[in-house]
Amino acid sequence: MNRLAVHQSVVHPRDAHQLTELLSGSDWDSVGLHVGGTDEVEHWWSGGAGERNLARLVDLLLETRVTVLDVGRVELGSSLPRDVYAPHGRVLDLAARFGARYVTARFASTDAPVERPLTERIDVFGQLLDQARPYRVTPLLAPVPADRPDLVADALEVVRATGGGVVLDVPVSRCTPAEVEAWVDSLWEHLGYVRLSARQLEAEGDAAAGLLATLPPHVPVAVGGDDSLGLLADDPAPRLERLHELVDTALEHPRARARRLNGS
Repeated sequence: MNRLAVHQSVVHPRDAHQLTELLSGSDWDSVGLHVGGTDEVEHWWSGGAGERNLARLVDLLLETRVTVLDVGRVELGSSLPRDVYAPHGRVLDLAARFGARYVTARFASTDAPVERPLTERIDVFGQLLDQARPYRVTPLLAPVPADRPDLVADALEVVRATGGGVVLDVPVSRCTPAEVEAWVDSLWEHLGYVRLSARQLEAEGDAAAGLLATLPPHVPVAVGGDDSLGLLADDPAPRLERLHELVDTALEHPRARARRLNGS
């Protein structure tokens, strides 16, 4: 079965501990955490408070059996110094301490084809791969929108030359199951996980059924994308339960759905 994760952006302004508690005992498997690259998380992971939060979260993950799918993010500049105290070094360090599988990274622009030469982007992402290896985490370029073939192709050129992978961001209302399957086939071993927007899932409802019907079972699926709007300011449990139902329906093959609805 596909590993299912909730990104921290879905429950903002709740912190990582609160998100982990919310998922404990639920059908969600994992969390995706922001530990760098954005000002709103700095007070959680820096200084003395950061050390206390780190210890608390590690204990909580062990107690609840919730896992960490990924931490983000690394901003890819012209070079990455080998320094654990550099922003990317801290992200890698926290990823390892939380037992994360992936660390996400991005170049300066995600809205248009990147202007920096491909050789430079391959070089700096390769530096991240090399520095991430001792931490036993895999860097992923994120997000790569499935409805932008130019950006997917560009990201694929980078990871084919270096290793690592991509996060395939699937616009729920603008992709068909066949298109998703085609991109999964193209990315193959370079596909880290698939990301869906919580708001788009809710807007589409049952119309998203079967969108990920042929996604291989080893590929995780993460829900995020509320852009820290704090849409779960009230009780988040009903919404998380509904989101899980929608993701599960999106992963259900039409033949399985027909069998279920027919009661056979």
